[in-house]
Amino acid sequence: MAYSDSEESHDFDKNVSAGLVMEKLAKLVAIFGGLISAIVLIISLNDSTNQRASELRWSQAKLAAELQDDLFINDFQAFNALRMTDWAAYDYLIGGVKTRITHANVQSALDVINNTELTSKGVFVRESFDRLFYRMGKIERGICSGLLRFEDVYSPMDYYVPFLLSTHRQVLIPYMQQLHHSDALNFMRRFNVSLSD
Repeated sequence: MAYSDSEESHDFDKNVSAGLVMEKLAKLVAIFGGLISAIVLIISLNDSTNQRASELRWSQAKLAAELQDDLFINDFQAFNALRMTDWAAYDYLIGGVKTRITHANVQSALDVINNTELTSKGVFVRESFDRLFYRMGKIERGICSGLLRFEDVYSPMDYYVPFLLSTHRQVLIPYMQQLHHSDALNFMRRFNVSLSD
C-alpha cells in the first residue's frame, strides 16, 4: 500500500514528536539522577562531617580524662599539693621520714621572701606545687589549642581552685608569678575567681 505525502508527513511528525519526547524524557531522567546523586553526596558528606565531629569530641574527652588522671592519680607530687591545700595537716614521707606538713608550713614554703631559707619540708612543698602548676598549665594549653574543652576538666578543679586561693592566696600568686606559671594562672582564672587580693 502506498502512502500519500500527507500520511508520510504525519508519520514523520509522529517520529519527530516521539524523538523530542524521548529527548526531553532523557533530559528529565538525567536531571533527576543528578539531583539524587547530589542529595546522596550531601547526605554522605554530612554523615562524614558528623562522624569526624563525634570522633574529635570523643578524643577531646579522652585527653581530658588522661590529663586529669595524670594530675590526680599518676603524679603524686601534684596530688600532694592538692592534699596540702585540702588538709590543715597531713603526714608525708620526706627522705624516708614521716613528716607532718601544715597550712602554716605551706604558707612559709611558698612565700617568695623565704627563697633562700627553705628546709627540706619547704623544698618538698615547692616541688609538689610546681608539679601541680605544671599539670594545670598543660591543661590550659590543651584548652587554648582546642585539644580539650574546659567543661571536661572543670570538676573537681572547681573545688580545688577556689580552695587554693582561699587558703594560700597571699603567697600563692606571687610564687606563681615569680616562676612564670602563667598558663596555670590563666587556667585558674577560668573558674571566675579573682587572683588579686
